[in-house]
Amino acid sequence: MLTTSRIPNLLSNISADSASAPDVIIARLTRLLEAPAPANSCTLPGTVGDVIRAIASELDLPCAPLGSTGNLVIELGDPAAPLDLLVTAHMDRPCFRVRSLPEATLYPLCAIRVPGDEYSCEARTLRYVDGRVRVTATGNLRFAAKAGGDYHIHFLAVEGELAPGDTVMMHCAPALNDGLVSGAGLDNAIGVLLALLAAYALQQYAADSLAGRRLLFALTDQEEGPPSGLFGQGASRLAHALEAPRLGFINIDGHNVDLAAGHVMGLGASQAFVSGDGRGSVVPMDYQALAEALAAEVNRERAGTVRLNASYVSRSDDMLLSTWARCLGLSGVIVANAHTTEETAALGDIVAAAHWIPVYLSQVLCTPNNWTV
Repeated sequence: MLTTSRIPNLLSNISADSASAPDVIIARLTRLLEAPAPANSCTLPGTVGDVIRAIASELDLPCAPLGSTGNLVIELGDPAAPLDLLVTAHMDRPCFRVRSLPEATLYPLCAIRVPGDEYSCEARTLRYVDGRVRVTATGNLRFAAKAGGDYHIHFLAVEGELAPGDTVMMHCAPALNDGLVSGAGLDNAIGVLLALLAAYALQQYAADSLAGRRLLFALTDQEEGPPSGLFGQGASRLAHALEAPRLGFINIDGHNVDLAAGHVMGLGASQAFVSGDGRGSVVPMDYQALAEALAAEVNRERAGTVRLNASYVSRSDDMLLSTWARCLGLSGVIVANAHTTEETAALGDIVAAAHWIPVYLSQVLCTPNNWTV
């Protein structure tokens, strides 16, 4: 049965806590977005890993690297218990590497989703210098479509110079206008922040759900991959380093806009059940039913907190993790214009997800197998 008695208190405590206030969420999200997040390097000094550990410390959460996996983890509950549940969110963002230095051409380490045949955006180059990742040049990325659906990609430096081995990333200052957050890197800085806030809320307000349980939040690296490549390489290394969780895992990431299905910004958190039109994870029917029943209860207590998403959700870390453990949910918010500097999400959706995800995690931890509504 749903443990509905805990839901009103958990929601009200989250609402009253300054950690979930919109201005605090924007401030922390901006810190994450301003930090470099290069593929397979997110835990190096000078990167987003530094910011993640700083925010975790502010929230009194233990956050540390997991061996040589390149991932950061936050462990809650009983450290002596078997692993019950894993929650993942990826740290890295779309990156490019130098193909030809004389021509300043690049190749992508990610799926390209830029709009149209021509696209230009701000960018910066990253290099490991004197023991940390540093910004060594700023300028513009230019994309020009070529036959076969590929792109010519150039970096035009404004300050500094491109060098062999540099990683190039889109970058622009994030902005908040009329309740919409825009910038480069919302996919998946939002997911990282939501994972941190969910861990905090569980530790502060749902400690009883952790009794005798062990819950691990993993902030993964090298999730981004080209369409023909391998998504979730950091998640794959995570799976090799951990025992399979007793219950399964939940992935937090951006979800695609789907106008035809009505999945648009401004309607709350998004809870999905199938990724990549079936090319990724499929949530078991009992946990889909659990999410549906819980969503109805949560929305009665806090209107517009979550909507159920049955349309296309991007493939992510779940692709490889679901070969190792069951996916029990795909949580996030709708993000428009992915892999551009115009990525956009509704601030209200992020706040809503900061309420929904801890409630769902608490319910999963407290619900016996073969539950009934």
